[in-house]
Amino acid sequence: MENTIENSPVEAPTASSMITEERHDSELFRVYAAILDAITDRVLLPGKKLTESDLCRQMACSRSTVRGALSLLAHDRIVDLQPNRGAFVHVPDAKETKDVYEMRIALEEMVMDMLLDLPDLPQRLAPLYEMIEKEKIAFEQGDRVGWVRLVNAFHVELVRLLDNDVLLETMNTLCARSSLMIAVFDKPVRRNGSYDEHKEILDLLSEGKRARVCKMMRRHLGGCQERLNQQFAG
Repeated sequence: MENTIENSPVEAPTASSMITEERHDSELFRVYAAILDAITDRVLLPGKKLTESDLCRQMACSRSTVRGALSLLAHDRIVDLQPNRGAFVHVPDAKETKDVYEMRIALEEMVMDMLLDLPDLPQRLAPLYEMIEKEKIAFEQGDRVGWVRLVNAFHVELVRLLDNDVLLETMNTLCARSSLMIAVFDKPVRRNGSYDEHKEILDLLSEGKRARVCKMMRRHLGGCQERLNQQFAG
């Protein structure tokens, strides 16, 4: 049974699947989601020009729908809309990376505190252990796209347990931006993966170790930020 699991393809949630579809009308969300996933999965690379006519043809939709989707992506800082030039996949810089990760560290420490006040927290965390196993398999199989998807999904799913729509929307936006940064600039270390630290975070939450889990989350996100900063320094 174990070999069957390890050899099976990993089903990793796309960036768009973490967002509630009610945020947009169905057709607009479909196009928004397709472009977002293509960017975070590195099908469309930073700096790539997004031509409305090409997107209309590929998405089988109207120009107004494409424009609406690009506007939403620009709001989320995934796309840049440049006057008289058009739309381009956003290129993160060092300051943006610092700002995003500082915000994530502060926000996710708060999330740890809020989670520890939930009843039956260990039972609620059980599905996330299964997600970590998928993350480990994706990493070991060299599935870069699946690994990046699952890394960010872990953090979104922690927030989803709190049933706070505003917090979830904020985390979705930050993780989408982080996903772009990780997919483009981060280089995974072959000797281990983020799944080890994710498991430690879940274990500490299950044990009610408030101070230790907050410290672990700071170290976890700070390590990712440091790796990204090294790419800019180079």
